Order: sequence, then structure tokens, then C-alpha cells
Amino acid sequence: NDYLTGRKPVPTPADASLACVRFELAMATADLALNSIGAIGVLPAGYVPVDLYVDGTDMDSSTAALIFDVGILDTAGTGISTDANDGGGKWGSTTAANTAFYQRLTPSLNAMTATKATNADRKIAVKVATAPTTAVAGTLGVTLFYRAA
Repeated sequence: NDYLTGRKPVPTPADASLACVRFELAMATADLALNSIGAIGVLPAGYVPVDLYVDGTDMDSSTAALIFDVGILDTAGTGISTDANDGGGKWGSTTAANTAFYQRLTPSLNAMTATKATNADRKIAVKVATAPTTAVAGTLGVTLFYRAA
């Protein structure tokens, strides 16, 4: 998306205001394989997450199985970071869905609130924790609320 490629700057309010940005990504059926992970958005340098919602089109045409984990992408780009500055693990997970959905994350050990501000932008990761029974290409969205540290 435009935020990941740098074509569009991520909003960074200079005061105590909350910023809210929706990051969107087209998902091919191959992207929905178990443990597939990728970046979907950016947490700007000097900011911390406040809340996050995940939405998507119907990407599982069978029984409700599709679950996503969300957090900061690790430096290798292969998993969700377990670094203490990134919250120590995944921020949370969606609940199983086989229809179009809009969900607040089910939090994981307060990892989101434990995330510390850093001097560099960090990529938001989405990982397929439970693959869909019957994958269907679709659109995934992550709406991130964040504030200056």
C-alpha cells in the first residue's frame, strides 16, 4: 500500500492528539496459508499504539477458521517481534471468521500497551494464525490508533 512504499506519509500529529489510519492490503489466496506473515502498515517513530481494529472481506468460504495475529514485524521480516520495545509479542488476535468482518483485537498479555516509542518507523505485521478452510482472495484492513509518546 502507499504507506509501506513511502508514496504517502503516515500522519504524525505534533500534539497529544490521537492519529487514526486505516492500512489496506489485497490478499491473494496464497497469502492466506498458515503462518504467512507480511507488513500491512507503519507505526511512526516516536509514537505508541493505542488501539487497533481488523476488517476484511469474506476470505474463508467454508467454516469459520481464519484467524490473524497482529503486532510489530521483527527485524528479519519473518515473524512478530518479541522485543520488549515492540510489546514483547503479538498485540492480539482476531476471532475466527468466514464472512466479512470488522473486529477489535482480542489482546495478548497487554503487549500493545507495553509497546515503547522508538527512533525508527516500525512495520505492523499480520500473520495467518489459523488458515481458512477454503481460501478466497480478498481485502484485509488494519485501523491503527496511535499517539505521540
